[in-house]
Amino acid sequence: MIFFRRAALFVLVLALPVVCPREVPAETLPERQPAQLGSGPGSLVNLIDVETLFQKGQRDAWVMFECAVAGDGIVFGSDFFTSSPDAALLKNEVRRRLRQTRFIPAVYNHKRTEAWFEGTVVFVVVNGHPHLRMYANQDLEEIKRGADFVAPQLIFVQNHGIDNFPNYPSAARHAEVGAVLKLRHSVDVNGKTTSVEVISEHPPGYGLGDYMKKALPLVDFLPGYRNGKPTATTYTLTWWFGQTIGW
Repeated sequence: MIFFRRAALFVLVLALPVVCPREVPAETLPERQPAQLGSGPGSLVNLIDVETLFQKGQRDAWVMFECAVAGDGIVFGSDFFTSSPDAALLKNEVRRRLRQTRFIPAVYNHKRTEAWFEGTVVFVVVNGHPHLRMYANQDLEEIKRGADFVAPQLIFVQNHGIDNFPNYPSAARHAEVGAVLKLRHSVDVNGKTTSVEVISEHPPGYGLGDYMKKALPLVDFLPGYRNGKPTATTYTLTWWFGQTIGW
């Protein structure tokens, strides 16, 4: 079994009863689609109280978050946040609203499926008025361009066993080490990993970078989406080890 951050997705899926929405004929769902923020009244962008944040003193800031999205669109567990300085108010609001929001779920093989979502929330003040922008990726270059880009998403595919999965490094296991890796991850138009490059590994010396190079090609991803269409892509992926899962 996968023994790293996104293993939490699989552990939670196996440990909890699957929550399924009312059956929908397969032909009404696409072959595949990524989990999406959505734009309805229960979407994250509409739940965050921008004016109250501004009145409390929030100014330009960003928060990167990650969450597992169930097949019915409900968020069911993550506590992975990276943020800019002075983003405490925004971070707490994002954390609170993630418990209430509902995403558009991912689809694979015409069926809704669990997915791991990586997003960025940007709070900006322009001419004295606050604005909120959201992105379905954590790649700074894509965010700077305001690109319509959804990063590849790890998905849970039922009955997909993984043979010859690499052993988790013994040194990291014995030390119960917490670590974070920055990776350049390449995925083709079908969601298959084609390349993994380790940009940084902290702390070094536990073999986690080499482990990821072996592990990522074995798990299932949806491809990246640009302007609504699947595309081969290379993007920045942050991977956490030994971090707390849950609210």
